[in-house]
Amino acid sequence: MHPMTSIRNSIKPGRRYKLGKNILLDLRYLVKTYASFNTIALYIAGRLKNDRITKPYLPRQSAFINAKTALALSTDWFTHHTPQWFSVFDAYRLADRSQVKVLEIGSWEGLSSYFILHALPNATLTCVDTWEGADEHKSGRYATQEMLSNIEQAFDRNLLTFKGRLVKYKGTSYSFFNTAQPDQRFDLIYVDGSHHCNDVMIDAIKCFEMLKVGGVLIFDDYLWRYYPDFIDNPAAAINLFLKLKKGSYKIVRVYYQMIIEKIDDR
Repeated sequence: MHPMTSIRNSIKPGRRYKLGKNILLDLRYLVKTYASFNTIALYIAGRLKNDRITKPYLPRQSAFINAKTALALSTDWFTHHTPQWFSVFDAYRLADRSQVKVLEIGSWEGLSSYFILHALPNATLTCVDTWEGADEHKSGRYATQEMLSNIEQAFDRNLLTFKGRLVKYKGTSYSFFNTAQPDQRFDLIYVDGSHHCNDVMIDAIKCFEMLKVGGVLIFDDYLWRYYPDFIDNPAAAINLFLKLKKGSYKIVRVYYQMIIEKIDDR
């Protein structure tokens, strides 16, 4: 039996229909944001194999869910990604390294920051954020004014335990890139800042430049559709970036997020 047939047969009919419908909608979106054929193929394969990839990591996700109960959180847009992240951490043996340098563009209340420092005991993390919210937060769609006024305080409180392994940079990613040391390099970078395509493109290019060869770059919200014009959303910028850097990376995982490995420093 073909492996894909086995995967399809393991999915219940009702869920299979919903999965198929969602995949078709995502494929339409990927085509309209100029994704390459290879990216689309890897996305389909990743969606079909998602349960098989994430199932072994569900106990570790549950342990993290228990650990994060101590945090002050008004939202949680991250925890459902943790099985995928655990699988990548294991594949690259990040938790076993004596030193891991991590950069996070966009930290919000610090949930993903907490996860990184909790899961990687030898990591040092640089967090870059204005703590003022992006377009979607300021519109009131995803955050109230009261929530926005407390975001930075929540971040500080949630990351207090890891203060010794944390560097906090308050400002835009653009200003961070301009002030960073020219030779500063990271093993892992998470891009979750402004989601407008112009900003995502700058973050993608500069973060890739600061990523070590063999390092991992994770883009959040690859399939997010906030702006009415598809071209204004993250996927358009990420797909263009991938075309510009063709031959310099390997796609590790494509689902709602995009995960790549840098294989060449050019």
